[in-house]
Amino acid sequence: TLQAIAVMADYANYLKIPMLVVAPVSLLENWKRECAKFAPNLDVYIHHGSKRTGVYSELQSHDVVVISYNTAVSDLSLLRMINWKLVILDEAQSIKNYQSERSKSVKKIPKEGAIAITGTPFENHITDIWSIVDFIMPGYLGTVGQFKSTVSDDVSGAEMVEPLLSPVMIRRLVKNVAQDLPEKVIIPQPIQMPEN
Repeated sequence: TLQAIAVMADYANYLKIPMLVVAPVSLLENWKRECAKFAPNLDVYIHHGSKRTGVYSELQSHDVVVISYNTAVSDLSLLRMINWKLVILDEAQSIKNYQSERSKSVKKIPKEGAIAITGTPFENHITDIWSIVDFIMPGYLGTVGQFKSTVSDDVSGAEMVEPLLSPVMIRRLVKNVAQDLPEKVIIPQPIQMPEN
């Protein structure tokens, strides 16, 4: 998140073109707080809920617009009226299913650059990573049909694709960040079962 905010702050220094962050609803306020903390010069607007604007010029008046994945689907026509300088997907595994409406919608948003942030680029199938990379760099891994016909949906397929992903991915391993994480706390919580 901090690296993405640094990129946005740099862009805002010399370009007055809005940037878009798409995140789960639970993280919208967190993006606004983190931007206020690390890049207070950024004008961040959360476009969410029943009172959101339907006028694209209002979105253009901010440095950063933060929306949910559902808003990306429902307000796609509004979002397509802006050529976004940068579109960031937080929890990008949300578009792992390339056939989903969510995935198709975010890929239609006009953008000059893209960043996908995810801790789980592979969850169920090898096409999970294809869908995320297709958002960042359309065509880099070919069409989904080409990808599925050449890359098997198993460990050997992941090993085959890894050299293609390394140049376009910043990867942190748990062992590299474990010292930054607090100790795990386990609190047993007894639950009384009803007699019925």
